[in-house]
Amino acid sequence: MIKTEKMYGFIQSAPLEAAALEKQIDNWLVLIRVCYQPTEYYVNQQLKQAYDFKVVKGLLQEGKDQANFELIVTDGENESSIHIIQDAILQRHLLTKQVFGNFREVIQDYFDTTMSSNGLFAYIRSYDEYLAHNVENIEKRQNFQSPKEIESLPKRKNLNHEIVIDCNQFAGYDVFYNGYTLTACWRMYFSAYYEQIIPSVIIKDAQQVEKVLVLPQNVVMVELYREPDQWDQQVNLMYQQLFRDQTGIDQLTWDNGVGVLREPLIEYAFGPQIIQTIQYQNDQMQPTTKRKATHFVTRSFDLVQQNYQERRVKGYLNAQAYFPWIDRERLRMMDYVILQPELTLDDGIAAYEFYIRNHLDITFSADAFKEYAVCLQFYLPPEAIANLPITALKEALSDIRFGYFHKSSTYTRVTVKKNGKKLRVYFMNVQKLADQHFSANE
Repeated sequence: MIKTEKMYGFIQSAPLEAAALEKQIDNWLVLIRVCYQPTEYYVNQQLKQAYDFKVVKGLLQEGKDQANFELIVTDGENESSIHIIQDAILQRHLLTKQVFGNFREVIQDYFDTTMSSNGLFAYIRSYDEYLAHNVENIEKRQNFQSPKEIESLPKRKNLNHEIVIDCNQFAGYDVFYNGYTLTACWRMYFSAYYEQIIPSVIIKDAQQVEKVLVLPQNVVMVELYREPDQWDQQVNLMYQQLFRDQTGIDQLTWDNGVGVLREPLIEYAFGPQIIQTIQYQNDQMQPTTKRKATHFVTRSFDLVQQNYQERRVKGYLNAQAYFPWIDRERLRMMDYVILQPELTLDDGIAAYEFYIRNHLDITFSADAFKEYAVCLQFYLPPEAIANLPITALKEALSDIRFGYFHKSSTYTRVTVKKNGKKLRVYFMNVQKLADQHFSANE
């Protein structure tokens, strides 16, 4: 990989009052004047102009009253941007290794202070790490990776049916969930607003991180490892992936149509005003996957009453932990997965295989549901149901016995068996999902 050896910083504010917005703009200008001397600027991506501090400051004064205004300054190597959207600010800083090294404490303090003044989210990371984990366009990756390196990367299709890199598989991929940025990188800042999706106790309890600090206004800063330019050391990549898994980013959202196809270390359940989580740990109280867990940390967060409950238990999961929706009249228990196989290069075969094996191979303690039939429902677009890759699926699961594929007007069903275990698999129209009520009914 050809490296830029630059640092990349990003800060997103929450909506700001007029005085706070003006102060952030002034602080942005001060940080730039401290770190480097710009030579050019751009306004709203227009033609560059020679940098003049007074002119730029005047433009920012005008821009703060606009609904959408962006200004970029650069000296040819370093670059900083400020984007005013309504009453919020997005700012980015791309700095050389030398500038970051010379002003590291100043820059880190700037991020601490800015996030403690009604910030929403921020991070500082190696720009090379950001590129490696977030550039999905194959042609653009040729600027910093060899054809051999690109060939080995996972791929998917985007909504335009173009083949791109599947960045969902990378530890530092930035995804967006309900307006929140979710990622794992060298230094991250999570504001109190994140309590709406990832309660801060989960972030603060993450294991194998270098540092966790609680800043003013309940901003949580996490530093994964010591030196940001050592991001590609195997141990640091491991810490990065472990943080992503512990916070359950990929359990909340993905954009490759099928997910990351890994067992979770934590799972979420959302109610109208409640978040419930369950974290999986081994006998040493270390994070582990769901099927290997012997200790369980369950948490409940009432977002309205600000009530928090935590319970830690030892034992084994029962059947309902894997098949949470119960049809007591028909003695069935069900789990479901929503997929978009048209975004994959293999028609969803790897995803079907993962979820079928994951549900068929489950071992759970005997309980009241031992007589129930277990069902897995795939909710798919109509085209995917009409073109199920049955032959390829049987080949991928050659050690599993398939029954007859029964087709009706609303679904396709098959029973699969292995080592005395049975799983009833449904392929159903995603448009019918709202009508199912998770009942596992035919």
